[in-house]
Amino acid sequence: MRPDIRTAVKEILADRERGARQLALAALEALRPVAGACTGEEFRECARALALARPMMATVENAIAAAWGRYLETGDAAGAVAETIELIEMAPDGMEMAASKVIPAETIMTYSYSSTVIELLSRLRPRRVIVSETRPFNEGLRVARQLVAAGVSATMVTEAQMALFVQEADAVVVGADTILPDGDFINRIGTRLLALAAKDAEVPFYAASETMKVAAPSEPLPFAPEEGKASEVCGEKWLEVRNVYYELTPARLVTSYLTEQGVLEPGEVQRYAQEADRRWQALMNGSEG
Repeated sequence: MRPDIRTAVKEILADRERGARQLALAALEALRPVAGACTGEEFRECARALALARPMMATVENAIAAAWGRYLETGDAAGAVAETIELIEMAPDGMEMAASKVIPAETIMTYSYSSTVIELLSRLRPRRVIVSETRPFNEGLRVARQLVAAGVSATMVTEAQMALFVQEADAVVVGADTILPDGDFINRIGTRLLALAAKDAEVPFYAASETMKVAAPSEPLPFAPEEGKASEVCGEKWLEVRNVYYELTPARLVTSYLTEQGVLEPGEVQRYAQEADRRWQALMNGSEG
């Protein structure tokens, strides 16, 4: 494998700062210089490696598979990568239109770092956003800083206070790292607790996501607990410490998905899973064409 692609794969795998959308763009940017400098088969080898770099995030897999699929149609590898990047970068416009139909302008609660949610709320500009700190990396502080910089008032709470403060929210909006074909989704650990609290308080719970985050049924196992270093939580050597990063939130707790294709019910994501599966099969099992 090319050294630059090997380095990009390692960086994407180790990255704990950027969200799924940003990592998908990073994977495509790593593929861009390769596209015009290698044969079709080498291009596919590089694409496969990048697609598998972060299996918990379907958007990385789907973005690379989409670029490969476009290459098969046009024969223009560089153009295929550029078109896919543009497609992802334009998605927030459609998500804003979808969200504006259902998201109130009053108090919104969110959780974890999501560039998609930050951009969406910065555009919608609700009166206030309640942000949970999201340990162990305190992602919520990054979210609050960016929202305040965009002119949105923010309130910070701990995870232990989520069930209390969700009662003050008119809606909850979170991001999604992967949406499964059955409508469940994977996101930062703690998302399910907030979804349960929102359900109990009868507060609508939305996940903002590009449809490119819908996983193909034949992709690698889309959910397996990804666990970080114990020292990120606690430095005590005598104590067993668990530090799981992601969890599954079931479709029954999701009011709707806010996508570039509109407001979707959990049961409506299946057709996007089928589209993703066709792209994935073409990348992993097809030929150069």
